Amino acid sequence: MFGLTLAANRELFGLRALRAGANASAGAEISLHLEEPPDWGRQPLDDAAIRYRTPASEWQTDDNLIVFELAEGFVFRYADATVFFISRDGRELWATWSPATTRADTETYLLGPVLGFAQRLMGVLCLHASAVVVNGAAIALCGPGSAGKSTTAGAFAAAGHSVLADDMTVIHEVGGRAMAMPGTDHLRVWEDSEQILLGSSGALPRLTPTWDKRALNMRGQGWTLCDTPAPLVAIVLLAPRESSDTAPRLTPAPVGDAFVALAANSYANYLLDESMRAIEFASIATLLQRVQVFRGTPHADPARLGEFVQLIVDVRQR
Repeated sequence: MFGLTLAANRELFGLRALRAGANASAGAEISLHLEEPPDWGRQPLDDAAIRYRTPASEWQTDDNLIVFELAEGFVFRYADATVFFISRDGRELWATWSPATTRADTETYLLGPVLGFAQRLMGVLCLHASAVVVNGAAIALCGPGSAGKSTTAGAFAAAGHSVLADDMTVIHEVGGRAMAMPGTDHLRVWEDSEQILLGSSGALPRLTPTWDKRALNMRGQGWTLCDTPAPLVAIVLLAPRESSDTAPRLTPAPVGDAFVALAANSYANYLLDESMRAIEFASIATLLQRVQVFRGTPHADPARLGEFVQLIVDVRQR
Protein backbone atom coordinates (compact mmCIF):
# COMPACT_ATOMS: atom_id res chain seq x y z
CA MET A 1 0.00 0.00 0.00
CA PHE A 2 1.33 3.46 -1.03
CA GLY A 3 4.44 1.65 -2.26
CA LEU A 4 5.36 0.80 1.33
CA THR A 5 5.95 -2.35 3.30
CA LEU A 6 4.48 -1.83 6.75
CA ALA A 7 4.74 -3.94 9.85
CA ALA A 8 2.51 -3.66 12.91
CA ASN A 9 1.85 -5.27 16.26
CA ARG A 10 -1.91 -5.27 15.58
CA GLU A 11 -4.09 -5.70 12.47
CA LEU A 12 -6.41 -2.97 11.24
CA PHE A 13 -9.37 -3.29 8.87
CA GLY A 14 -7.78 -1.46 5.98
CA LEU A 15 -4.30 -2.88 6.54
CA ARG A 16 -4.83 -6.61 6.29
CA ALA A 17 -1.54 -7.07 4.46
CA LEU A 18 0.47 -6.00 7.49
CA ARG A 19 2.55 -8.68 9.12
CA ALA A 20 2.24 -9.11 12.86
CA GLY A 21 4.67 -10.50 15.37
CA ALA A 22 8.00 -9.82 17.01
CA ASN A 23 10.01 -10.03 13.77
CA ALA A 24 7.47 -8.22 11.58
CA SER A 25 9.59 -5.10 11.22
CA ALA A 26 12.37 -6.90 9.32
CA GLY A 27 12.53 -5.36 5.86
CA ALA A 28 9.61 -2.97 6.46
CA GLU A 29 9.88 0.71 5.54
CA ILE A 30 7.56 1.68 8.40
CA SER A 31 6.96 0.01 11.75
CA LEU A 32 3.64 0.70 13.44
CA HIS A 33 3.00 0.25 17.16
CA LEU A 34 -0.65 0.39 18.18
CA GLU A 35 -1.92 1.03 21.69
CA GLU A 36 1.48 2.08 22.98
CA PRO A 37 3.54 5.31 22.92
CA PRO A 38 7.32 5.53 22.54
CA ASP A 39 9.39 6.32 25.61
CA TRP A 40 10.01 9.84 24.34
CA GLY A 41 6.26 10.33 23.86
CA ARG A 42 5.53 10.13 27.58
CA GLN A 43 6.93 13.59 28.32
CA PRO A 44 4.57 16.56 28.91
CA LEU A 45 3.82 18.69 25.85
CA ASP A 46 3.19 21.96 27.71
CA ASP A 47 6.41 23.57 26.46
CA ALA A 48 6.72 21.70 23.16
CA ALA A 49 6.96 23.64 19.91
CA ILE A 50 3.76 23.62 17.87
CA ARG A 51 4.36 22.71 14.23
CA TYR A 52 0.70 23.12 13.23
CA ARG A 53 -2.75 23.60 14.68
CA THR A 54 -6.10 23.50 12.90
CA PRO A 55 -7.21 27.06 12.08
CA ALA A 56 -10.34 28.27 13.85
CA SER A 57 -13.49 28.26 11.70
CA GLU A 58 -17.22 28.73 12.02
CA TRP A 59 -17.78 24.98 12.20
CA GLN A 60 -14.71 24.04 14.23
CA THR A 61 -14.31 25.80 17.58
CA ASP A 62 -11.91 23.34 19.21
CA ASP A 63 -8.45 22.42 17.96
CA ASN A 64 -9.19 19.38 15.85
CA LEU A 65 -5.47 18.71 15.41
CA ILE A 66 -2.32 20.02 17.04
CA VAL A 67 1.06 18.80 15.81
CA PHE A 68 3.91 19.17 18.27
CA GLU A 69 7.56 19.01 17.32
CA LEU A 70 10.06 17.42 19.70
CA ALA A 71 13.73 16.58 19.33
CA GLU A 72 12.86 12.90 18.83
CA GLY A 73 9.91 13.36 16.47
CA PHE A 74 6.38 14.67 16.06
CA VAL A 75 3.17 14.24 18.03
CA PHE A 76 -0.25 14.42 16.32
CA ARG A 77 -2.93 15.09 18.96
CA TYR A 78 -6.53 15.01 17.77
CA ALA A 79 -9.51 16.47 19.61
CA ASP A 80 -10.96 13.00 20.28
CA ALA A 81 -7.79 12.10 22.24
CA THR A 82 -6.28 9.97 19.46
CA VAL A 83 -2.52 10.55 19.49
CA PHE A 84 0.15 9.54 16.97
CA PHE A 85 3.90 9.72 17.43
CA ILE A 86 6.15 9.87 14.35
CA SER A 87 9.92 9.47 14.38
CA ARG A 88 11.92 12.18 12.65
CA ASP A 89 12.68 9.97 9.66
CA GLY A 90 9.03 8.89 9.34
CA ARG A 91 9.91 5.21 9.63
CA GLU A 92 8.40 4.45 13.01
CA LEU A 93 4.88 5.27 14.19
CA TRP A 94 3.02 4.80 17.45
CA ALA A 95 -0.68 5.35 18.16
CA THR A 96 -2.90 5.55 21.23
CA TRP A 97 -6.59 6.39 21.53
CA SER A 98 -9.22 6.87 24.20
CA PRO A 99 -11.91 4.31 25.14
CA ALA A 100 -14.49 6.65 23.60
CA THR A 101 -13.02 6.18 20.11
CA THR A 102 -12.42 3.10 17.98
CA ARG A 103 -9.67 1.56 15.90
CA ALA A 104 -11.64 2.70 12.86
CA ASP A 105 -11.19 6.32 13.96
CA THR A 106 -7.48 5.70 14.44
CA GLU A 107 -7.23 4.04 11.04
CA THR A 108 -8.88 7.01 9.33
CA TYR A 109 -6.18 9.33 10.63
CA LEU A 110 -3.44 6.81 9.94
CA LEU A 111 -4.35 6.24 6.29
CA GLY A 112 -4.55 9.98 5.70
CA PRO A 113 -2.47 12.70 7.36
CA VAL A 114 -0.24 10.42 9.45
CA LEU A 115 1.11 8.13 6.73
CA GLY A 116 1.07 11.09 4.35
CA PHE A 117 3.36 13.11 6.61
CA ALA A 118 5.55 10.08 7.32
CA GLN A 119 6.21 9.76 3.60
CA ARG A 120 6.84 13.47 3.23
CA LEU A 121 9.52 13.07 5.92
CA MET A 122 11.07 10.42 3.65
CA GLY A 123 11.13 12.91 0.77
CA VAL A 124 8.32 11.19 -1.16
CA LEU A 125 5.96 13.35 -3.21
CA CYS A 126 2.31 12.77 -2.34
CA LEU A 127 -0.55 14.57 -4.10
CA HIS A 128 -4.00 15.29 -2.73
CA ALA A 129 -5.46 13.23 -5.54
CA SER A 130 -7.26 10.08 -6.48
CA ALA A 131 -5.83 8.03 -9.33
CA VAL A 132 -7.33 5.81 -12.02
CA VAL A 133 -5.79 3.58 -14.67
CA VAL A 134 -6.72 3.89 -18.34
CA ASN A 135 -5.03 1.60 -20.87
CA GLY A 136 -2.33 0.67 -18.39
CA ALA A 137 -1.38 4.22 -17.41
CA ALA A 138 -2.35 6.24 -14.36
CA ILE A 139 -4.21 9.55 -14.36
CA ALA A 140 -4.32 11.57 -11.14
CA LEU A 141 -7.45 13.55 -10.28
CA CYS A 142 -6.07 16.35 -8.13
CA GLY A 143 -7.77 19.01 -6.03
CA PRO A 144 -8.70 20.25 -2.56
CA GLY A 145 -11.37 18.76 -0.32
CA SER A 146 -14.83 18.49 -1.93
CA ALA A 147 -13.36 18.91 -5.42
CA GLY A 148 -14.89 15.58 -6.47
CA LYS A 149 -11.78 13.39 -6.52
CA SER A 150 -13.42 10.25 -5.09
CA THR A 151 -16.67 10.75 -6.99
CA THR A 152 -14.84 11.12 -10.30
CA ALA A 153 -12.68 8.08 -9.54
CA GLY A 154 -15.87 6.12 -8.81
CA ALA A 155 -17.31 7.23 -12.16
CA PHE A 156 -14.19 5.90 -13.89
CA ALA A 157 -14.66 2.59 -12.07
CA ALA A 158 -18.32 2.44 -13.08
CA ALA A 159 -17.21 3.00 -16.71
CA GLY A 160 -14.95 -0.06 -16.54
CA HIS A 161 -11.61 1.48 -15.64
CA SER A 162 -9.47 0.60 -12.61
CA VAL A 163 -9.04 2.73 -9.51
CA LEU A 164 -5.48 2.94 -8.19
CA ALA A 165 -5.72 5.31 -5.20
CA ASP A 166 -8.16 7.55 -3.39
CA ASP A 167 -7.50 10.98 -1.88
CA MET A 168 -3.73 10.48 -1.62
CA THR A 169 -1.62 9.51 -4.62
CA VAL A 170 1.97 8.63 -3.80
CA ILE A 171 4.51 9.12 -6.59
CA HIS A 172 7.91 7.41 -6.83
CA GLU A 173 10.55 8.08 -9.45
CA VAL A 174 11.50 4.70 -10.94
CA GLY A 175 13.90 4.42 -13.86
CA GLY A 176 13.16 7.93 -15.09
CA ARG A 177 9.38 7.41 -14.89
CA ALA A 178 6.85 8.78 -12.46
CA MET A 179 5.07 5.78 -10.93
CA ALA A 180 1.79 6.15 -9.04
CA MET A 181 1.46 3.75 -6.11
CA PRO A 182 -1.69 1.77 -5.20
CA GLY A 183 -3.68 2.87 -2.15
CA THR A 184 -6.52 1.36 -0.14
CA ASP A 185 -9.33 -0.86 -1.48
CA HIS A 186 -12.18 1.61 -0.93
CA LEU A 187 -13.31 5.11 -1.81
CA ARG A 188 -14.20 7.57 0.93
CA VAL A 189 -17.44 9.23 -0.16
CA TRP A 190 -20.14 11.45 1.29
CA GLU A 191 -23.81 10.53 0.94
CA ASP A 192 -24.32 12.80 -2.07
CA SER A 193 -21.51 10.95 -3.88
CA GLU A 194 -23.09 7.64 -2.93
CA GLN A 195 -26.29 8.85 -4.55
CA ILE A 196 -24.46 9.90 -7.71
CA LEU A 197 -22.48 6.69 -8.08
CA LEU A 198 -24.88 4.05 -6.75
CA GLY A 199 -28.30 5.67 -6.74
CA SER A 200 -28.60 5.02 -3.00
CA SER A 201 -28.22 7.15 0.10
CA GLY A 202 -27.03 5.96 3.50
CA ALA A 203 -26.68 2.31 2.47
CA LEU A 204 -22.88 2.25 2.60
CA PRO A 205 -21.20 1.70 5.99
CA ARG A 206 -19.62 4.66 7.72
CA LEU A 207 -15.85 4.77 7.84
CA THR A 208 -16.14 5.25 11.59
CA PRO A 209 -19.09 5.47 13.99
CA THR A 210 -18.23 9.12 14.64
CA TRP A 211 -17.84 10.34 11.04
CA ASP A 212 -20.47 10.49 8.32
CA LYS A 213 -18.17 9.72 5.40
CA ARG A 214 -18.84 6.31 3.83
CA ALA A 215 -16.65 3.45 2.69
CA LEU A 216 -17.37 2.36 -0.88
CA ASN A 217 -15.68 -1.00 -1.34
CA MET A 218 -14.79 -1.17 -5.01
CA ARG A 219 -14.53 -4.94 -5.31
CA GLY A 220 -17.88 -5.21 -3.57
CA GLN A 221 -19.39 -3.23 -6.44
CA GLY A 222 -17.74 -5.47 -9.02
CA TRP A 223 -15.39 -2.63 -9.95
CA THR A 224 -11.75 -3.13 -10.82
CA LEU A 225 -9.03 -2.19 -8.37
CA CYS A 226 -5.43 -1.84 -9.53
CA ASP A 227 -3.07 -3.03 -6.79
CA THR A 228 0.23 -2.60 -8.62
CA PRO A 229 2.13 0.62 -9.47
CA ALA A 230 1.27 2.29 -12.77
CA PRO A 231 3.15 4.90 -14.81
CA LEU A 232 1.63 8.33 -14.24
CA VAL A 233 1.05 10.05 -17.58
CA ALA A 234 -1.44 12.80 -16.79
CA ILE A 235 -2.82 14.93 -13.96
CA VAL A 236 -6.23 16.55 -14.07
CA LEU A 237 -6.60 19.60 -11.82
CA LEU A 238 -10.26 19.55 -10.82
CA ALA A 239 -11.90 22.96 -11.12
CA PRO A 240 -15.26 23.92 -9.55
CA ARG A 241 -18.32 22.47 -11.28
CA GLU A 242 -20.12 24.72 -13.75
CA SER A 243 -23.59 24.88 -15.27
CA SER A 244 -22.31 26.65 -18.40
CA ASP A 245 -22.70 25.37 -21.93
CA THR A 246 -18.93 24.85 -22.16
CA ALA A 247 -18.85 22.32 -19.32
CA PRO A 248 -17.63 19.69 -19.01
CA ARG A 249 -14.28 20.66 -20.53
CA LEU A 250 -10.62 19.77 -20.37
CA THR A 251 -7.87 22.24 -21.26
CA PRO A 252 -4.07 22.01 -21.05
CA ALA A 253 -2.66 23.78 -17.99
CA PRO A 254 0.36 26.08 -18.50
CA VAL A 255 3.44 24.76 -16.74
CA GLY A 256 3.63 27.68 -14.32
CA ASP A 257 -0.02 27.32 -13.33
CA ALA A 258 0.39 23.56 -12.98
CA PHE A 259 3.40 23.98 -10.69
CA VAL A 260 1.52 26.35 -8.39
CA ALA A 261 -1.57 24.11 -8.34
CA LEU A 262 0.39 20.94 -7.52
CA ALA A 263 2.32 22.68 -4.74
CA ALA A 264 -0.99 23.90 -3.31
CA ASN A 265 -2.46 20.41 -3.51
CA SER A 266 0.43 18.30 -2.30
CA TYR A 267 -0.53 16.07 0.61
CA ALA A 268 0.06 17.34 4.17
CA ASN A 269 1.79 20.44 2.77
CA TYR A 270 0.77 22.45 5.82
CA LEU A 271 3.37 20.46 7.79
CA LEU A 272 6.35 21.05 5.53
CA ASP A 273 9.31 23.09 6.70
CA GLU A 274 11.62 25.03 4.41
CA SER A 275 13.89 22.11 3.56
CA MET A 276 10.97 19.75 2.90
CA ARG A 277 9.32 22.36 0.69
CA ALA A 278 12.53 22.69 -1.34
CA ILE A 279 12.52 18.92 -1.92
CA GLU A 280 8.87 19.11 -2.94
CA PHE A 281 9.50 21.91 -5.45
CA ALA A 282 12.29 19.90 -7.06
CA SER A 283 10.05 16.81 -7.21
CA ILE A 284 7.19 18.76 -8.82
CA ALA A 285 9.52 20.31 -11.38
CA THR A 286 10.75 16.83 -12.34
CA LEU A 287 7.19 15.49 -12.43
CA LEU A 288 6.10 18.21 -14.85
CA GLN A 289 8.73 16.95 -17.30
CA ARG A 290 7.13 13.50 -17.19
CA VAL A 291 3.38 14.11 -17.35
CA GLN A 292 0.70 16.17 -19.05
CA VAL A 293 -1.40 18.45 -16.85
CA PHE A 294 -4.94 19.57 -17.63
CA ARG A 295 -7.51 21.78 -15.99
CA GLY A 296 -10.74 19.79 -15.81
CA THR A 297 -14.12 21.44 -15.25
CA PRO A 298 -17.03 19.04 -14.62
CA HIS A 299 -20.65 19.99 -15.26
CA ALA A 300 -22.76 20.81 -12.22
CA ASP A 301 -25.31 18.21 -13.32
CA PRO A 302 -24.20 14.86 -11.81
CA ALA A 303 -25.85 13.05 -14.72
CA ARG A 304 -23.14 14.47 -16.98
CA LEU A 305 -20.22 13.11 -14.96
CA GLY A 306 -19.82 10.30 -17.49
CA GLU A 307 -19.15 12.92 -20.19
CA PHE A 308 -16.34 14.34 -18.10
CA VAL A 309 -14.83 10.88 -17.65
CA GLN A 310 -14.98 10.27 -21.39
CA LEU A 311 -13.21 13.58 -22.12
CA ILE A 312 -10.31 12.44 -19.96
CA VAL A 313 -10.27 8.97 -21.51
CA ASP A 314 -10.25 10.46 -25.01
CA VAL A 315 -7.23 12.62 -24.19
CA ARG A 316 -5.36 9.59 -22.87
CA GLN A 317 -6.16 7.61 -26.01
CA ARG A 318 -4.88 10.21 -28.45
